[in-house]
Amino acid sequence: MSENKIDGWLFIDKPIGISSFSVIKKIRKKLNTKKIGHAGTLDPFATGVLGIAIGEATKSIDYLNDKKEYEFNITFGESKTTEDLEGETLDETNIIPNKSDIKNILKYFKGVIDQHPPKHSSIKINGQRSYNLARKDLNFETKSRKITIYEINHIKQLNNFTHKFRVKCSSGTYIRSLGRDIAIRLNSLGYISFLRRTKISKIDEKIIISLDKFLELVHIGNHFKMVVPIESVLDDIPAVYLNEENAFKFRNGQVMSIFDSASEVNSLLVLKEKEVVGLGKIVSGKLVPIRMFNI
Repeated sequence: MSENKIDGWLFIDKPIGISSFSVIKKIRKKLNTKKIGHAGTLDPFATGVLGIAIGEATKSIDYLNDKKEYEFNITFGESKTTEDLEGETLDETNIIPNKSDIKNILKYFKGVIDQHPPKHSSIKINGQRSYNLARKDLNFETKSRKITIYEINHIKQLNNFTHKFRVKCSSGTYIRSLGRDIAIRLNSLGYISFLRRTKISKIDEKIIISLDKFLELVHIGNHFKMVVPIESVLDDIPAVYLNEENAFKFRNGQVMSIFDSASEVNSLLVLKEKEVVGLGKIVSGKLVPIRMFNI
């Protein structure tokens, strides 16, 4: 199969126990394609929506990697090296919060907040991956960053130590760090014992497919129906339709004054009839090309 045969998005239900990169690797090999990427890494112990861009769709990754939703469990009473169930126990406490205590402090985790990413993460520190430094037991701190929690709710108590939550958050949010910080706010310790991504932008669990099922469909040549067109994934951003002449100019990187001089749009999907041409923006009424799709 030629890599030019597919230019679109695939949404996999990432299985537990495998890295996002391993999922990409399996699909790349099966499709015999080099141009492939994903919108947002999921840890090996996590499951759920993994958006995979194939072919020209890789140029649109930044436009999908926005708001995300997760379901997760926090187990209170101990901290872990990785802040999840796969790490080694660092410390323990007898202070175990109850449901009422937890609900009362969640208000402090709404809106724009500061968050320190986990030491076991892909954040770069002085040119090195944080997880590599952590594996060497080096003493360092990750730099605080601003994230947005749009909504966070306590769903239910599962047992004496574990509680279930649901969160809507900005891209770049580390749920492991969120769990750690919630526990600290409650004068306790905690780690993420379950994590599932339920939504990326507008893409939810309704259209995802298991990795094994997709690979099976590729084997019988019936996988194309699972590929979502670029324009369908990006249909929540403004779009403009160009005629043949202006589409040609756009593809050649030409800036065009085709809007009111006061118009400003940061992200714009550019089409010619039903054909996806590229991505652009409007600056002072001028259409400025950003990326072109070669489909």
